[in-house]
Amino acid sequence: MSEPSGRPGPGVAAGAAATVAGGLLLGALQGWGSLPGEALGEGARGYELGYWALAIGLLVGAVLGKVGGQGRAIALWGVPLALAGVALAQLLAAAIQVGAGDVHLEPGPVLDYWQHEILGRNDVTFYAVAAAEAYLVARRVAE
Repeated sequence: MSEPSGRPGPGVAAGAAATVAGGLLLGALQGWGSLPGEALGEGARGYELGYWALAIGLLVGAVLGKVGGQGRAIALWGVPLALAGVALAQLLAAAIQVGAGDVHLEPGPVLDYWQHEILGRNDVTFYAVAAAEAYLVARRVAE
């Protein structure tokens, strides 16, 4: 008997769990790492995406490919999941920044801070890179 080529249910569930875990971990690192006087130094922008987006795309894609198996549909789930993970990381970093080290849960100030202080021109590129990487890694891992 041949094995099925894909397990979409468990794959998407595991990918969603990786999205939340990666977004929370990297968002916390971004937020607390960019507080004034912290290890990154005064004026450092620890919440810039760059490697954070790559890490989330890689994590989501690897989990989707490993658990979900082969199939183009499984890999396509990596796109929205990676986008959600990167947005979650940035929003958590903004909530930590607004709360000056504590997580600020009021959405208005957090969204304003995210939009005006964190979200930049290059972020669209990094969102796209995270989505593409999640898709490509999921396809590669599932082979």
